[in-house]
Amino acid sequence: ARCLVENQLYLFTDHWAHLPVRWIPLGIVRFTVMTVCLRLLLVIAGLVAVAFASGNDAPSGKRVLALLDDLKIKWTHSLFFKSLEDRGYSVSYHAASDPAVRLKKYGEWNYDNLILFAPSSSDFAGVTAASIIEFIDSGHNVLVAGDSELGGPTRDIASECNIEFDEDSTQVIDHFNFDVSDFNGGHTVVVADRVLSVPAFFGGKKIDAPVLFKGIAQDIEEDSPLLYNVLAGSATAYSAFPEEAVPSDVFVAGSKIALVSALQARNNARVVVSGSLALFSDKFFTSSVQRYSADGSAQKFEKSGNEQFAKLITQWAFQERGILRVKSVSHHLVGQTEAPAYYTLQDEVEYTIEVEEWNGRRWVPFVTDDLQVEFRRIDPFVRITFPQGKDGNYSARFKIPDVNGVYTFKVEYVRPGYGFLTSIIRPIAVHPFRHNAYERFIPSAFPYYASSISMLAGIFVFSFVFLYHRD
Repeated sequence: ARCLVENQLYLFTDHWAHLPVRWIPLGIVRFTVMTVCLRLLLVIAGLVAVAFASGNDAPSGKRVLALLDDLKIKWTHSLFFKSLEDRGYSVSYHAASDPAVRLKKYGEWNYDNLILFAPSSSDFAGVTAASIIEFIDSGHNVLVAGDSELGGPTRDIASECNIEFDEDSTQVIDHFNFDVSDFNGGHTVVVADRVLSVPAFFGGKKIDAPVLFKGIAQDIEEDSPLLYNVLAGSATAYSAFPEEAVPSDVFVAGSKIALVSALQARNNARVVVSGSLALFSDKFFTSSVQRYSADGSAQKFEKSGNEQFAKLITQWAFQERGILRVKSVSHHLVGQTEAPAYYTLQDEVEYTIEVEEWNGRRWVPFVTDDLQVEFRRIDPFVRITFPQGKDGNYSARFKIPDVNGVYTFKVEYVRPGYGFLTSIIRPIAVHPFRHNAYERFIPSAFPYYASSISMLAGIFVFSFVFLYHRD
């Protein structure tokens, strides 16, 4: 035991190395051993933390800033905010007029998501419309709720997303699809059930009951591949002033009315714009729904679909669903495992890619049957659809085309509701055959061989006749 202690002292106490072992205080020994053990524990803990973080790296964070017209909205919409907090979000509540709040500080974003429930605010103090657009451009997410009275900042943000609101004081009106509670009113409490049937937005789930809506209409650019009418008006809905006669040219009508719209940006930022702040209120969350009918035979739902709709659409908006990533990608010659420095014409190539999807808790394999790979220069020379992948792994084989040059492998997946997935492998050269790569005698060249031999024979005969023939 004494020999072991002396060895330890010799290894870890360089400062005392010139002294005899018996002169080193026992306290120094204990301190040195404890320091080494502590450092080892810190290293192990760091490695475990890094491994855990790399396996659970969510595409978006949980810090949410809620900008409100009035802090009372925190209580009138408490069920909505509680559902966010139950899902692990940390929500900071501020009035839109608060000059102290900042989205960005010292070049770092303070929040990952923004909820803008301040439709009537004509001016934001600490957070400007320009900073919100920059927030979106940097890949963050925004939920905007409007109302019949809209301030300039909300209109500006919507306009930047190619979304246009109707005039102030207008509302969506539907005399055939309104709730019975609004029978003596202006029929502005609309019963909406035209939900976009794209599984990626709502996780393949069906909204159990119609959604109550009371607010302003939106008109979106229909040709845009980035905008979606998530909750549309019915064929009999229109936008107008409730207390005035219906004009001949309304702003938007029918199914073109966007009650709730969504933007999937190319940088995977997401923006959801609702024309109704009341859609997220406790009142609409807990209200029963019954579409008006003359004979009263319309089905009555004890609870509206607002809470379910709000939960599902915010899951999509805050990137809890529909985000894809490439886990690994490789290419090589068939029968090999390493990527070569270059390919040669007509080589057999195998390309493999592994794709994952975020399901709100972890990354899981993404399975589809419409993923494609392109082998391209300026334009694709080869385009192949992968067979349906198993466990998110997709593999395809093809032959290099008969055109040399510099190529890239490109996988691009763009589908409604999913984030943009793009994988481009650095350019790789395709070389022509080397001079010694051809066969010694090519059958197709036999006529050329024959012509060369006949030319040599003709020259020999001509030379012989010219030299030795006399007239």
